[in-house]
Amino acid sequence: MERIVLEVDDTVGEIYRSFSPESKQQFSQTVSLMVKKAINDATFAEYSKLLDDTGNEAVKNGLTPEILETLLAADD
Repeated sequence: MERIVLEVDDTVGEIYRSFSPESKQQFSQTVSLMVKKAINDATFAEYSKLLDDTGNEAVKNGLTPEILETLLAADD
């Protein structure tokens, strides 16, 4: 595990300090999962935008559904 520091409001800090060691560990795991999800969601959004941009560029350059179908069929 890597240690990071998060700034929170006073109330959250007080509540966290009152947690038992087991509760702090569970809280840490929960926050870690939430951060991972946020990163994955951001990554997916960026990937989705890249796909959209690529598709739009292909259409701008003349790719049609019919041409795409022909190209995909040629790979079989």
